[in-house]
Amino acid sequence: MSRRDISELASCLGQEAEAVSRRYLSNGRPVGRSWVVGDARNTSGHSMFVRLKGPDFGKGAAGRWTEYVAARVMLRPRDFALSHRRSTAFTRHNISTPREVS
Repeated sequence: MSRRDISELASCLGQEAEAVSRRYLSNGRPVGRSWVVGDARNTSGHSMFVRLKGPDFGKGAAGRWTEYVAARVMLRPRDFALSHRRSTAFTRHNISTPREVS
């Protein structure tokens, strides 16, 4: 598939962002200009946002999505350590070191 074909497909999906979200992210719901769902696996929650309305391309384009999972992922080692009363050097390092999510 060429870069142009991919760009056209993304544009078409963006124009139908709400219909695509309703079909594939059925555990979500519309909130303002976004579709809110737990994650890309269609779990319930409010960590993933799909822009429903906006331009075809660029910043704020319809169909663009953002998933805010960094805090949940960073808490898992700490929660495990605290719930099992373990305090290893590895766990202490991971709790105290902030991680960048790309």
